[in-house]
Amino acid sequence: MTDWAQRQGDQKAPGSISKESLTRRTTKNMAHDVGYSVPRWLVTSIAATGVALGSMSLAQSANAQPSNEELGAAAREAMIAIFDKKDPSAIDRFFAAPFIQHDPNVADGLAGLKQYAEEIADSPAPRIKIHRTLVDGDFVLLHSSYEGLKGQATSLVAFDLFRLKDGKIVEHWGGQEAQAPPNSSGHTQVDGPTSVTDRDKTEQNRELVRAFKETVTVQLKFDQIGRFIEDGNYTQHASKVGDGVGRMKSRVADVAKPSRAPVLNPRRYVADGNFVLALVDANAEGGPTANYDLFRVDNGKIVEHWDVLSPIPPREQWKNSNGPY
Repeated sequence: MTDWAQRQGDQKAPGSISKESLTRRTTKNMAHDVGYSVPRWLVTSIAATGVALGSMSLAQSANAQPSNEELGAAAREAMIAIFDKKDPSAIDRFFAAPFIQHDPNVADGLAGLKQYAEEIADSPAPRIKIHRTLVDGDFVLLHSSYEGLKGQATSLVAFDLFRLKDGKIVEHWGGQEAQAPPNSSGHTQVDGPTSVTDRDKTEQNRELVRAFKETVTVQLKFDQIGRFIEDGNYTQHASKVGDGVGRMKSRVADVAKPSRAPVLNPRRYVADGNFVLALVDANAEGGPTANYDLFRVDNGKIVEHWDVLSPIPPREQWKNSNGPY
């Protein structure tokens, strides 16, 4: 039984009584009501059956898994405790071993995570602003801004992807890049819609983005863009690119020049309603990056995009051996 389920199972309402006491009380009351016109053994059997059914209901409740809202809240609370409250002990409350770290800049395991939390606590005024939360099964994605970190000249825009088990975080992927001024269309890296809608279309939207990435950014079939994006209805939040299909096409063509090996390789997709994240292994001329591409889908078309292009350090500088993906 999970810690969360155990707590649920251990909770007892005020004035609650034991199963044995309930059986005796029910037996007595039923016997009194019928004047013992029914054999005592039958009354006892009926009462015991009622208690057993109640116990089954409690057990089912105790084994219920945390909801999407609870998973998202757990991830947000963990990051707020580490940043805003400067509380390294949050690692013990929200994370569990064995913990797998994929951010190459953070050491593996709970020990590495505690060290990272202590470094944040050493900053003068660390703060996290969480802009978006996506929940996809056991995965929670946070799109955030890190502020006030020691050694950083500017705020960072970040994506943090967590995997939870039994209500605790057991795995993490993450990427950050420096906050930049608004792009040529006036959009920042984090503004725009935040509400998750159309959860009934989650899988449909996941497949749309998957097909777009494979067709346009891997196979470079730019003549197929119209299948996925409507020209004149594409809002861009990437710091170096403005709105519209033409600018998006130019950017992809500049990064992923035709070659024998694809430069942009999608590794993972996370979807929640109208939002879909593609985690991409990018090997462009400027050096390898882990690209976190977040798309918003509306009425079967991709209409908005945010990203973080997180530089991957040389292998000998990785603080863990799990890889960024």
